[in-house]
Amino acid sequence: MSMKQAVLRAGKFASVAAVLAGSAMLTAAPASASPNAEAQARPAAQAAAPEASWDCTITAYLGWRWEGWCTGYSGELRTITYCANGTSSTGDWIQPRPAAWFVYGNCSGSTVTSVDFQTRG
Repeated sequence: MSMKQAVLRAGKFASVAAVLAGSAMLTAAPASASPNAEAQARPAAQAAAPEASWDCTITAYLGWRWEGWCTGYSGELRTITYCANGTSSTGDWIQPRPAAWFVYGNCSGSTVTSVDFQTRG
């Protein structure tokens, strides 16, 4: 990771696939409908589920620590920091609020190798 500022659109460009949670509306097929009709209705309903929307900016990379800011519009976000010694740390789920969240990750005694932004909802 370079010292330059990295701008990520979580939910669109995050390296961890977005985890969609919440209420997907599944349509129950009438009793006379074929089981195939219900199976075809399921993917369309799941595709309509809202996607989390976050803008995150990494502002500092200190070798053993990274820092940044995330602004949320919908859904939830957490960070996952991977370290050169094979360990990782996962932040708590955060929700949108009027002010941006300060986010960071530490690799005590090691070096940060990558940062992932995971969203849901």
